Amino acid sequence: MDQGRESLRFGGTIVFLASFVLMTLELVAGRVMAPYLGVSIFTWTAIIGVILAGISIGAWLGGKVADTELKRAHVAVLFFAAGIATILVLFIVPVLGNTLTFTPLPLMVAALVFSIFTFLPASILLGAVSPLVVKFDLTDLSRTGRTVGRISALGTLGSILGTFTTGFVLIDLIGTATIVRLSAVVLLLLAAFVHAQGLRPGKKSAAAGLLFISTLFLPAQCTAETQYYCIRVTEQEDFSILRLDHLVHSYVSKTDPSELGYEYEKVYAVLMAAVGKAAPRALYIGGGGYTMPRYVAAQYPGSANTVLEIDPGVTEIVHERFGLPRDTDIVSVNRDARIALMRMPADESYDFVFGDAFNDYSVPYHLTTREFHGLVKEHLASDGWYAVNIIDDARHGRFLASTVATLRAQFATVLVLPLGENWRDKGRNTFVVLASDAQLPGDWKGSAPTGVRIDGENAADLWERMHYLIPADELDRFVTEKKGLVLTDDYVPVDTMIAPVFADSFK
Repeated sequence: MDQGRESLRFGGTIVFLASFVLMTLELVAGRVMAPYLGVSIFTWTAIIGVILAGISIGAWLGGKVADTELKRAHVAVLFFAAGIATILVLFIVPVLGNTLTFTPLPLMVAALVFSIFTFLPASILLGAVSPLVVKFDLTDLSRTGRTVGRISALGTLGSILGTFTTGFVLIDLIGTATIVRLSAVVLLLLAAFVHAQGLRPGKKSAAAGLLFISTLFLPAQCTAETQYYCIRVTEQEDFSILRLDHLVHSYVSKTDPSELGYEYEKVYAVLMAAVGKAAPRALYIGGGGYTMPRYVAAQYPGSANTVLEIDPGVTEIVHERFGLPRDTDIVSVNRDARIALMRMPADESYDFVFGDAFNDYSVPYHLTTREFHGLVKEHLASDGWYAVNIIDDARHGRFLASTVATLRAQFATVLVLPLGENWRDKGRNTFVVLASDAQLPGDWKGSAPTGVRIDGENAADLWERMHYLIPADELDRFVTEKKGLVLTDDYVPVDTMIAPVFADSFK
């Protein structure tokens, strides 16, 4: 071997930290993309594919450099450039995200573009580190296998620990913006450490003070960040607004719990009035701003309201910023709805189950299947109603048609109410789907309890202004025309069904 070449100390540790940071950035990529493009199989496929492509390109380029001219400066430059590329993510994301949100690109293309411009540069630079370190550590050809194996094992260990630490601890503890800042700091410190190995002792302390530049002064993008959402709270006139990732989830009146912000919530309220239970038991799949539970608690004294909200951070924000008393009678269960239903006592049943867990284009697929709807039915009273709102475009319509087909596999009655005129040609639209083994009473008006009001109106009067239920024969034709599937745990391609809706929404 060449005895005059430069050396690199702590090569294994350097590769370990590079891999740790790279996996941290991969998990963070999904979170920073979510406020703009949601979370789906398309976003995660784009992120994983782009970062793997970056690692491959980096490894190939790093190998070429290692065989051409092996210098510590190359490793230092890689870390320095990766640190700068990482901190630039916080500047690029808002501009790129807002641009892609309002372009007609298909979701998969938008996710690819987002991933390429934000995290591909850093993944290429960090992917180039390992071959350079291997070349530095390879001083005896008889130990080639052990050297390559050791470096590879340390890199993989760093990736594993980076994944676990970020996913299980850091995102919930400090949020993605701070994680990006700290990742940039680690990379710049590694650049300084490698560079300092070639300096005289007197200059090493100066090299170690390289950084921290502006990384600690960049603004956070979220009111609160949890393991599930970037939560943002804003105020608008008499309403507090809850945004989960990129979707405005709830409008909550600051003064009157009978005010409902969304039309689909008014449909839920009209349904309750029509069924006519004086003190209903209601289960909510998804809490959001707790608008509907608070409405029911106020309008129906003696009612029982249980909210299945997967994210305790959302519940905490509702207590802190939306005025829900901590001693409220509304029961919160901070657990995935499917798990909560599976653990629920067999004799616990509800008159109404309201689904509100679909975050626009981010559809939790395990809450759309025949098996899940079966769990709902097990805890629904014999004359109870299950109501869920979904977003689709009837010109595509696969998700709506499949939701109807899947619910029909469990319930005798399935009705659809589109929120908007000309629902077949309207484009992106909200649909309320109702399912039960019972029938709607009369014309939805006859049995409404006296005094039930929705946004200041009598329930019956409000129904007069709302749009019609799709006639049964028309709904049958629609499901057949759109080839509605019975979604099961084994086959539930909801991301593919929603993708064209995303593409058409911003044309």
